[in-house]
Amino acid sequence: MKKILDKYIIKKFFINFLYIILSFTIIFIIVDIIDNIDKFISRGLSNKEMFDYYLLSIPWYISIALPMTLLIATVITFVTLQKNNEITALKASGISVYRISLSLIIIGVIFCFISFYFENIIVMNTLNKKIPIEKKLKNKKTFTTKKNDIYYHLDNAFLAIKNYNYNNDIGRNISIQFYNGADLISRIDAEKMIWNKESENWELKKINIRNWINGEISFANKRDSLINIKDLNPSIIKKDNINPEEMNYWELSSFISKLKNKGLSYTRWSVNKYFKTAFCCSSLIMILFGITLSITRPRSNYTTGIGLSIVVIFLYYLFIKLGQSLGYNGVLSPFLSVWFVNILFIILGSFMLLKTRT
Repeated sequence: MKKILDKYIIKKFFINFLYIILSFTIIFIIVDIIDNIDKFISRGLSNKEMFDYYLLSIPWYISIALPMTLLIATVITFVTLQKNNEITALKASGISVYRISLSLIIIGVIFCFISFYFENIIVMNTLNKKIPIEKKLKNKKTFTTKKNDIYYHLDNAFLAIKNYNYNNDIGRNISIQFYNGADLISRIDAEKMIWNKESENWELKKINIRNWINGEISFANKRDSLINIKDLNPSIIKKDNINPEEMNYWELSSFISKLKNKGLSYTRWSVNKYFKTAFCCSSLIMILFGITLSITRPRSNYTTGIGLSIVVIFLYYLFIKLGQSLGYNGVLSPFLSVWFVNILFIILGSFMLLKTRT
């Protein structure tokens, strides 16, 4: 009987889920078309580009709508069961609310994993493919041409580049400091650093060299010189300029490791990385709250349930964005800044569920 019950509840849930996710996606597309139709015309985008733009946007819209969809689908499913007195009948037959809810809680856990891989593989790939169209729509250049204040920790040295031009791979105002432990033993300052494609080395221009030996300092000047900097070439510098929103979880992890090795701050990037895992767990939280909102208010109707759902999702977004800001500013650790919201909502949702009549 319990297997039949699980299939019945899951079937009702997924019918509601599909209708809601489809409705949200269509609404998002219509709103975006109304907002951008004049830009599509003025920027001269072709019909194919417009079609590709919205086709590639669908996974992103689904990702945005997923938590709200899961919450509303759960509420509608349980409110329907309440209105048909099916939950009352199941309780009378000895089946507890916890057992009735079990199938949906398991679905919530599964959706956490689905959401993670969907977001970091499908959504990120489609968003990256959409970037050229998006930049054309916004009338922006495809690439940023310059970057200022670049710093790298090398094996036994520290490299500072005041300004770097991506178009010609030229860095200006270069400083390379060599260390023996904590002691500075040599410093090279150069006006320019140019990538030499033939030798795959950096060519330094107008060089000043200072060496510290046994407490004495010596000076030397050179017009130019080739230097090999391990694991540093133009493609590495350009890759470091990628927007964090354009990176998936694994790319962020790799980038954070690079920042650690260079001795640079990686707090903001760590917050973004943990946000990707924390937000995926919203699937379980929304289903948990959907159950509790329906069970604790047995006489509620669809309007009340959906209204409460909007309040819950609004508070969740508010707190997780607040936590993100606290993480960026170092008030909370990167992990805790985004995960404390999940912990708080899971404890609150579980407490409400345990307090219901079984």
